[in-house]
Amino acid sequence: MKVAIFGAPSSGKTALYLALKSFLQKNNIPLEVLDSPDIQAVGQVDVTLLCGLDLTTSSETQSGADQEIRSSLLTQGIGFQVVYGQGPERLKNALFCLAAKAPQWADVLRRSDIPLRWTGPCETCGDGLCEHQLFTQLVSNKK
Repeated sequence: MKVAIFGAPSSGKTALYLALKSFLQKNNIPLEVLDSPDIQAVGQVDVTLLCGLDLTTSSETQSGADQEIRSSLLTQGIGFQVVYGQGPERLKNALFCLAAKAPQWADVLRRSDIPLRWTGPCETCGDGLCEHQLFTQLVSNKK
């Protein structure tokens, strides 16, 4: 199984590549990780990760490079997952993406579930996640 990592300059792409490669080696997981391979050759990989622009203040150059990568991946018909987070959190999020595609290593790759902020229906809090949970619950109860 092959994993390709893409990202604009200063997006943490190389740091993620090194952290992921190290994690996989330490855990004897035989996945091949590619750091910014040729987009034309990405069709031969199983998972494509794109580093989000959350590490530094985004510049126009960085945003432009990110949009160019996204556009090239979409033009080639390559599905990708955007990975966000600082340091170890970004690695955990990348591992979570891999766990879905590599169920044989899911126990090692899977992150613990992120705790929900929502604890019950509330008519006045205005929290978007709370409203989404309430709406989802109401829709599922009508079926």
